[in-house]
Amino acid sequence: MKTSRSLCSALVAFAACALAGCASVPQGQAEAAAADIKVYKLGDLPSGSYEPVAHVWVDSWRTAFWAPTYATENEAVSSLRTEAARLGANGLVNIVCLDQNTPAKSANATPAILCYGYAIRVRNT
Repeated sequence: MKTSRSLCSALVAFAACALAGCASVPQGQAEAAAADIKVYKLGDLPSGSYEPVAHVWVDSWRTAFWAPTYATENEAVSSLRTEAARLGANGLVNIVCLDQNTPAKSANATPAILCYGYAIRVRNT
């Protein structure tokens, strides 16, 4: 009886995770919509004119083991835009970019730029 209950719970959890994965925009559409994602600076939007969608690249358990890095900041921000579009956002705020391979680690280190920020959905006014 206890095994049956555990199996049922595991199946329900798996189904919920599978359905959550289906709640995003398909990859091809996300890449096309990435150009429409606007990057807002501090003070560009009045408070309450948007709703948060996700904290891109740092709110997933996967980033404890792997986070995407890029050769240039432009490539990293482009990737953020694609991920924001995939999540159904139409804007990004508070973008921070860091070089994970700083010269202090190695004099001949290649850049490994990691950017993260908040994906938002700006309300039409």
